[in-house]
Formats: sequence, C-alpha cells, structure tokens
Amino acid sequence: MAMLPDISNHLHIKQGFCHPDWAAISEIIERGFPESEWNSAWETASRGWIDLIRDKLGGDYRVYETTNFMILSEAPMRVIKDACRSYEDSLTRILASLAGIASDEGYGKHVVMMFASIEDYYSYISYFYSEGEHSMSGGVCLSGEGYVHFALPTTDYSSYRTVLVHELSHGCLGHLPIPPWLNEALAMRMEQVICGSDTLQLDQELYDKHTAHWNEETIQKFWTGQSWDVPGDSNELSYNLAQVLWRKIEVDLAAPREEILHFISSAHWDDAGEGACRSVFELSLGDLVMDFLGEGSWNPEPTKWPIKALVATADNTGGSLPSGQPRKPPAIPGGTGHSVQACRK
Repeated sequence: MAMLPDISNHLHIKQGFCHPDWAAISEIIERGFPESEWNSAWETASRGWIDLIRDKLGGDYRVYETTNFMILSEAPMRVIKDACRSYEDSLTRILASLAGIASDEGYGKHVVMMFASIEDYYSYISYFYSEGEHSMSGGVCLSGEGYVHFALPTTDYSSYRTVLVHELSHGCLGHLPIPPWLNEALAMRMEQVICGSDTLQLDQELYDKHTAHWNEETIQKFWTGQSWDVPGDSNELSYNLAQVLWRKIEVDLAAPREEILHFISSAHWDDAGEGACRSVFELSLGDLVMDFLGEGSWNPEPTKWPIKALVATADNTGGSLPSGQPRKPPAIPGGTGHSVQACRK
C-alpha cells in the first residue's frame, strides 16, 4: 500500500484532546487510494489519532491491537489480554445473535478508549455533549465527528466486558433507523446473552416508581428518547421500561425469531416502531405498556413530538454512509450505555 500522506493538519486539538477532521481525512483516502486499500489507510489514520490521545494521557497508557479492535488503556496485562479476547468474541456473538440485522460493515478498526481516571473520561466525552446537565455515564459510543469509537471508565476493571458489549451492540445497529427504546433494549439483551448479566430488575418499589412517573406526557419523551437525557428517575426508569417491553415481545408474546428480526429491521424512530409493531405483532406499543402500567394514553403520538426531538432522533439514528469513510452510522444519544451520534464509517 502507498504511504498515507501527512494528515497532521487534520488532527486538531480541541478541549485538550485530539478530535480529527474525519471528512478531510476521508477525502484524502478516497482520492489517494484504490478501494482495496481503504481499510489499511483508515487503520493508519486512526493510529495517528490514538497515539495523540495516548500522549495526552501519559502514564502507562499503551495501544493494543487485535484483528478488529484498537484498544487504548493503562490496565494490567491480564486485563488487556482478557479484553482483547472478550471484545473479539463479543463482536462475533452480537453479529450471530442478530444475524441479518447487526452489521460490522466499514473501514478501520473499532477503537476502544479505556480511561483509568473518571476525570479523564468525562473530560474527553464532554466534547460531544451540549452544555447543561446530563445523566451519569458508564460508557458511550461516540462519533468523534466521523469515526465511531467507544469510551469507558475502568477505575476498578469490574465491568469493561459488559459495557463494551452494550456499546458495541449500539454500533452494530447504528445503520438502522431504530427507535431509541428498542436500541437500548437490544443492547441490554446482548449483555444478558453474552455476559450472563441479569439486567432486568423489577420489584414493588421500582414498579411504584414507574406508575408514579409515566403519564401521557412523559411516555412521549420515552418514545422519542428524550427521557434518557433527564438525570435521576427518568433515566433509570427508561432503561427499565425498555427492558420490560422487550421481555413482553420476546417472552409474553413468544414471537418467533423471524418475526422479532423483522420487527427490528422495520422499526423506525419516526413513530417509535409503532407501525412495525402493528404490522408484525398486530398490536400497538401502547398495548404492551398498558399490560405493564394499566389503562392510559400510552401509544406513540409523533404529531405531538417537538420538532427538536424529531431532529435529534433523526440525527442520531441510522442512515447511509458515503464511500471511503470509517465505521459506523449513528445510533442514539444520551447517558449510560447510550451513543452520541456514532459513525465509524
């Protein structure tokens, strides 16, 4: 492969960290290399980016590579070896579990930044969030303004497998115009399948919180994904309600795998998946919520959604990619386990 031209002018330092101009780098790669060499070119470009992040963090940070991943971490070697193995295995199992739905199309490797300091973690990801109060985060899938990558704090090395499975699931579903609640439900389901995590917790106290919180207004914020961006009970209950709805589809309806995959592939953010639910399962999403919360106005009502909510959801859900860019198309915004406009092209 021909040598990648100097891209240092496109490796911008913003708020203390390197945030490249991926559009400019994409143009260099697409114009300067045949498509058969794009993957190698993107790997070279991303190494230059990660090296600058490593130099910024200092300490014992190193970059480790596997077939599909580039991992930045200062974790002990035992953790690194386990992460390299488990991340590759997780990618394989996500693609198999959601065969025909999940996708790993794109150029370059999946970049994972494992921050040893919670302060460094929040300092890095704050660049991708608007000003204001946001939910606490245990890991995110970020666009990097063009190159999807994953960031997570690893202060005690207790959850790096589970968090990556969750975020990687978002990345592998990012090409779909998937509703936020379904995106989150599937990411948590992959945690269960791959890591054995019992992520669905529900007792009387939590159920009482649900009945007190959800109403005609707040349920619409759930359908648009806005409820995840509200710290406190709204964020926690949104995750839990998404799991409950998925459990009703997978267990209570006992829907065949083919129907479930058809629902996932056809569900669209513009109606929260309502049309797909009626078409595939012959019931409304509101019926599923009613079975859990009782009578109420639970159906998605897109005509009542604020324009800014529609725009935010559209900007953070799947779409087509131009040629010659790294993976992957956008997923959803927000706090723990959410992605902020993912795109590894």
